[in-house]
Amino acid sequence: MALSNKERLLIEDNLNAEYLCIRKYQQYAAMAQDQKLKQVFTDLAAKEQKHADTLKGMLSGSNISDQNIFGTYNSPKGDFSNVSQNLGFTDAQLLNDALSTEKHVSGSYNNAVLESADTNIRKQLQHIQKEEQDHAEILFSEMQSKGWYKMS
Repeated sequence: MALSNKERLLIEDNLNAEYLCIRKYQQYAAMAQDQKLKQVFTDLAAKEQKHADTLKGMLSGSNISDQNIFGTYNSPKGDFSNVSQNLGFTDAQLLNDALSTEKHVSGSYNNAVLESADTNIRKQLQHIQKEEQDHAEILFSEMQSKGWYKMS
């Protein structure tokens, strides 16, 4: 599939966003106090990696090399929950930032979907966008279950 320049730029932008999500979720998994949240962040990082792989595949399918400076990253090793406490980060703040990130990423995919001419690309991007919305729902549910997101 040959990508238009616009499609290439949109995919590259979303790939950057995926790498940011992977980094955040790996770091947040190491920083979270709650064991369940650690697992939520670990699971989300793995799902975001699949999105990054899909986007890289779309680029490589058009013979575009991934020149992304964010692609290589050494994930944190061990438990850094004491660091988050020393920095003043709470699990509520980590979840809130993650939810804000998912809102942004979903919006970015919305633009890419609307501006892609190729039907197959659009469908792949729509699929990823739906999964990003699912990630936001997971984060929202975690916040709401702990009383950190009030609806009234």
